[in-house]
Amino acid sequence: MELLEVFKDFEVVMRGKSGMGKYDALYKLVPVNPPKPVTLDDLARYVEGLQQRFPDRGFYLGAVKVGEKRYFVVTKKSWMRSPDGTRKRVHDRVPVYVDLEGQKFYVPKSYVKKKYKLACYVLMRVLGSLGVAKVKYLSMLR
Repeated sequence: MELLEVFKDFEVVMRGKSGMGKYDALYKLVPVNPPKPVTLDDLARYVEGLQQRFPDRGFYLGAVKVGEKRYFVVTKKSWMRSPDGTRKRVHDRVPVYVDLEGQKFYVPKSYVKKKYKLACYVLMRVLGSLGVAKVKYLSMLR
């Protein structure tokens, strides 16, 4: 699995609405300067808040070793049980890998390639909630 570093390997640019929702605009996710250091407690509190707000979605915080590095992953389960008892694959899932030592954030390359808009939205929500990044207005679209 190949991981892309947020803010370095790819830019998070989103299209959204401006003003009263009448005009389209471009927004970019930029790091906060100076960045707030993220701890394991911050990640645990964030995931706990997600679990309380969305108990049926299956959010969790996991630890994964990729190569020689250890990452913490904020994600949700890839399979859910439907009401009739069958397993159903979850398609709106983008894991965010966090390197606490280097204070860097990663997303798998396959998710950025296949689900760019969803990956940008998830990064905007996660990094914004952790106080690491903010959304900056770029321009209006015509």
